[in-house]
Amino acid sequence: MITLVESGIYTVEEASRLLQTTPKKIRGWIDGYPRTKAAPVLINDLGWLKRSLAFSFANLMEMRFIEFFAARGVRVSSMRSMAEEAQRMLDHPHPFATNTIFTTDGQKIFAKVASEAGDPRLYDLKEKNWAMLPIIEQSLLKDTQYNPAGDAVLWKPRVNVAPHVIIHPARSFGQPILAESGVPTRTVNEAWEAEGDIDVVAKWFQIKKKQVLEAVEFEQRLAMAA
Repeated sequence: MITLVESGIYTVEEASRLLQTTPKKIRGWIDGYPRTKAAPVLINDLGWLKRSLAFSFANLMEMRFIEFFAARGVRVSSMRSMAEEAQRMLDHPHPFATNTIFTTDGQKIFAKVASEAGDPRLYDLKEKNWAMLPIIEQSLLKDTQYNPAGDAVLWKPRVNVAPHVIIHPARSFGQPILAESGVPTRTVNEAWEAEGDIDVVAKWFQIKKKQVLEAVEFEQRLAMAA
């Protein structure tokens, strides 16, 4: 059984900051929609902790999936049934947080699955049948690492800007950190804002200046996009 230390712990506000989307969307995906009484899209691993809505790293990766495909035209309201079908087909509570390749035509989501002969096939999660359509592949795999079971275990949220910044559910409760030292990027950025000297901050945390710059750049970009 996974523990809180291993699962990562995120609030609505933290997920909104990392995924660059609104708290309202996050809350609906994970906790449902009180006005319409619609159910949540995802299965929450954690629930309410100390009067705050909390969820796991796997849930965070699923939210990233939803945001990615919603931006490509897929209606979030239709993702609920597709998520349920993916859970059934893959026999996994969090299929959108695995290394399964999913694609879209802008309305439906397809799972790429190998046939018994080893040939790739597309399964239509909405119509619940096999598709023969040519689909432009959309993938979230390039900046995520997976364990042998295919579950996401590490995310590099801004790999092009800050390649040493990672999110790992079992390190610093899943907050963004510098991979080698484990120092949270928010801590590095706060030190730089207080001191204003990259060399001094690097000495404080015994890290390279380049990694200070990465942490600051990472945090500054999140703040500008908020």
